[in-house]
Amino acid sequence: MVKYSLELKIKNHDDVQNSYRYTLDLNSAQENRPEQIFEQEICQRIKQKFQTESACKISDANLNRMIAAWKEDIREGYRNTTITLDLPLLIESEIEKLQESGNQQLPEMIEPNISEIEPQIGALPPLVFSD
Repeated sequence: MVKYSLELKIKNHDDVQNSYRYTLDLNSAQENRPEQIFEQEICQRIKQKFQTESACKISDANLNRMIAAWKEDIREGYRNTTITLDLPLLIESEIEKLQESGNQQLPEMIEPNISEIEPQIGALPPLVFSD
């Protein structure tokens, strides 16, 4: 069994760690036919692992791009595949689904008590209107 790894690097994020890795152990038959390895279940595991570790949203298009690059590298005999993507944060992509469930009623209006308000120095200037 030989270990093959896919390393995902994320552009434009200030995290200390912006590199994440997924590793597979493949036998010689799997090395020769990598398309048989990447079934729906494995692809979903890869997507889930990268989303959990990076907190970034991985779309199906991005996942397919990663898998296609990895398959090609496995066919060529490369054991390490690195792909760099500019991914949105998971929280940013889910913000549209947010529903506020708090109290939506407006508070009661409280009339201010202005009876005790007086000028501090002198009098207020007269209001003059000119035509």
